[in-house]
Amino acid sequence: MADADNKAALTRTWWAGTDADADIHIEAYEGDIEGSFRAESLFRASGLTNFKSVQNQTNTWRGDRIGAATVKGRRSGEKLDSARIANEKFIVTVDTVAYIRTPFDYQDDWTSPDFKSEYSAEHGSAHAISFDEAHVIQLIKCGDFVPPASLAKSFHNGIKAVMTGYAALIATTGSGRQAALEEAANLIVQEHKDILTEFVKRRLGAGLAQTVTLIEPDAFNVLLEHKKLMNVDFQGSSATNDYSQRRIAVLNGCRVIEAPIFPVEGSSHPLGAAFSVSAAEAKAKFVVFFPQKALVTVEAQPMTVKVWDDHKEFQSNLDSYQMYTVGQRRPDAVGIGFSD
Repeated sequence: MADADNKAALTRTWWAGTDADADIHIEAYEGDIEGSFRAESLFRASGLTNFKSVQNQTNTWRGDRIGAATVKGRRSGEKLDSARIANEKFIVTVDTVAYIRTPFDYQDDWTSPDFKSEYSAEHGSAHAISFDEAHVIQLIKCGDFVPPASLAKSFHNGIKAVMTGYAALIATTGSGRQAALEEAANLIVQEHKDILTEFVKRRLGAGLAQTVTLIEPDAFNVLLEHKKLMNVDFQGSSATNDYSQRRIAVLNGCRVIEAPIFPVEGSSHPLGAAFSVSAAEAKAKFVVFFPQKALVTVEAQPMTVKVWDDHKEFQSNLDSYQMYTVGQRRPDAVGIGFSD
């Protein structure tokens, strides 16, 4: 569109510069602040780990594993044989503080609104996510557990189930995608069922109702395509359609939680190298475990928040920190489903 003849002579409020082309409008600020989406710790809120405090005592927590009792038979007049019960210890050492420090210059504080509550909320969300990620990483690593020879009769190897063909199925495009997703969903259900069957064989069957399944969002999305799970004929007396509500609460009698806390390959964690994630571990799609048995969280310092002044530098600091680590209590009470 053509300019007005007198455009160069216009007086324009809050437009500066020789040609009145520099925008100097004042922002209409009403205190609206957007930060990260708030997160709460799933493992804390749902009691999915066993907390042990070593605060003001030591940096190491000890647990014991016992087993290998053997039943023998005796006939009249025969001598009884003695047999020992094996006893092995396992230790969890707390050696790292997970922290966030946010410094503020006095002069910036004097000339701006107070956002301390919002900044504290940012700290809290970041700590919650990191805390949950540490626990999921340790659950995944339970798959590599091998018990000591002395406990081989009572403890078992970790459970690692690889869903062969899963990666190719979810990568399918075009007209065959729906059928491929249904088959991928079936792989999840079958491997999940096989893990629970193994739990029963390990004499954990009485506690199956207490098991929890954490599943990463992409795999949960695939699971929604399972024919039986989403078919009203298999929903009992439910008055709602689970598919339309993106809802699967129970799978094979086990509670299901969609959890966006699964690690990616090469991701680092503040707790150190023991929480590094390999390419194979990053393929984990779901974890089934007994919260009362699987993990132990050893805490030397609970979550602490402090605001303190550094007068020398004319600064204040917002600190939040906790000292803890996550150990494997009964790794054979955990099963992991992996993509191929």
